[in-house]
Amino acid sequence: MAQSVPEVAAGTLLRLDPGDWSYGRDLTPGTPIAVTVTSVRDLPNRAEEWVWVLGHRPECAYPHVERHPPCMEVRVAVAALRGRERAS
Repeated sequence: MAQSVPEVAAGTLLRLDPGDWSYGRDLTPGTPIAVTVTSVRDLPNRAEEWVWVLGHRPECAYPHVERHPPCMEVRVAVAALRGRERAS
C-alpha cells in the first residue's frame, strides 16, 4: 500500500539539505536551500519518491505583492518531508 505524502502547510519555512532535493530552477545543485511553501504537487508515477514544492525564497516580499507567482519550484524527496514530519 502506498504511503501518502506528508502534509506541508502553506507558509511553512522548509530548510532542505543538498541531498533532500534534486532539481530547482535557478538553484545551484548540491547546496542547502530554504523555501517558504505555497503548495506541494505530486510527480506523476513518482509520488512515493518525489514531489514538487512551490514557494518563495525567504527574503521574497511575497505577502506584499498582489498575485505574485511562486519564485521557486523544487523537486523534493518525499523521504525528506517524512523526516521533517518525524522531527516535529
